[in-house]
Amino acid sequence: MAEAVRRFGAGWIETLPPELWQIILDFAPSATIRECLAVSKLLHDVAAPIVFSALRIHFGAWQADSESGTQWAEGDCVRRSCSMLLHIMTDPIFASYVKHLDVLAFVDKKATFELCCLTKALGVMHNLRTFRWHTGSRMFSIPDNELMKTLASTCYRLCEYSLPIQCLSEIHGLKQLRATSVSLQFVDTNLWHSGSPLDDVDLACFASLFDVYRGFLTQLSVPSQVVLECPVFILQHLTHLTIDCTEDGDFGSIPIIFGSCNRLESLHIQSPEQPPDDLFATMAESPSALPLLTHLKINVEFPWGETRYDALAGFIRSKKKLRCLDFGEASVYLTMLAPVLSAIESLSGLEVLGLDITVDAFGEAESAYLQRIIPKTVTALRLELGYTQPGMENALKPASPWIELWASLPRLAFAYLAGDDEQHCPTLSADELADAVASLRLIGCRWRFREVERVDGEVKMSEPWSQTKVRFRTVQDFGCEDWEWLMRDHGLLSDFSYAR
Repeated sequence: MAEAVRRFGAGWIETLPPELWQIILDFAPSATIRECLAVSKLLHDVAAPIVFSALRIHFGAWQADSESGTQWAEGDCVRRSCSMLLHIMTDPIFASYVKHLDVLAFVDKKATFELCCLTKALGVMHNLRTFRWHTGSRMFSIPDNELMKTLASTCYRLCEYSLPIQCLSEIHGLKQLRATSVSLQFVDTNLWHSGSPLDDVDLACFASLFDVYRGFLTQLSVPSQVVLECPVFILQHLTHLTIDCTEDGDFGSIPIIFGSCNRLESLHIQSPEQPPDDLFATMAESPSALPLLTHLKINVEFPWGETRYDALAGFIRSKKKLRCLDFGEASVYLTMLAPVLSAIESLSGLEVLGLDITVDAFGEAESAYLQRIIPKTVTALRLELGYTQPGMENALKPASPWIELWASLPRLAFAYLAGDDEQHCPTLSADELADAVASLRLIGCRWRFREVERVDGEVKMSEPWSQTKVRFRTVQDFGCEDWEWLMRDHGLLSDFSYAR
């Protein structure tokens, strides 16, 4: 946009109506939309509701929650957050722009002032649709009762919220909202007793919450044990479900899900470092269950066995509507994955795919095999390679089979690649990948994400996303729900990444 103004002046901008500029900016890169804020009043007024529709508010430095021992100052992010809250409180028009709010609360004290400012700002954010609260195990903070009451009484359009499960006793104030998406997750603060992480009081709160959301709730993300307490009328109405088995290792809810969630379109399972036998046993017994499934994500850190791959392959093969498939975290040899890859080959409508595989080396045979297996309909691919021998990620020069694999997908718009090496992805860089695949719009290499733009036949790469954007990435950051889903709950930043 800035280049166009330099070439032709700013006068021509006023010749187009705001409605047309709105359509144009809907297809523009995020950097271009931000530039419009400083071009003219017309473009500012069109761009501002887009740029400020999603905000992150910082309380403390999230990096301080790491194990690296590095001291982090709160810095400019916190100061900008305070200014942003003040702007919201004093400008109703600006407040109306904000639809999605992420609060990064990483303070080791009761943040009375910060909570007060946020509460007052929420009091005028009548257009808010999404509220997500992020905190950590070392820098732990949760919203107080006054904030929750304000959220419920003034943000009457709120339909999605994500909170630590430690807030459960305060959530009763949100019952008057007709929320369609609820996420309640554990934040490990060692507050739980040695037995079950959910006590009777918590379960009673869940039962009450579910009863209020009867007929409204369609998306749920909770620890696996909560599903056991979930009424059948809630399960039957769900279209999206995420269960986290990390805390209790309990997969007993899987048969219930397969038997009751007849409308389910998206299933995401996070498991601990132990064999998820109930999951694969249920898949083997009921391969035709969940026939409407379009998204399936399984994060399993424990190596699977041959019978489990066969069960997963049979389950996948029967899902004719499946568009998005992602499974990883376990180090799987390419040859062992053959049953699953054969099932993937049969999915004619697959658009989004994520795989973690291990190879001795990546050569022409491996590339040709994956080119044959991965459907040409794929528009987003996450591929992480592990190598059995150190240093093999650099064994091939950047021409060869690795580039050919990505270039073989004519519709590929988002590529994410990673390998064993901490600093470099296997065999090629983001620049080389952008040159080789003309359809790419976003590239991720480990924790570095760069947007791709082509101007006058030349490839222009954006600056890498900030580490905060990578750590707390949202649909608005990706510009595509499926891309955010593909990268969801994959740990991209290590302590090493942001401590240096």
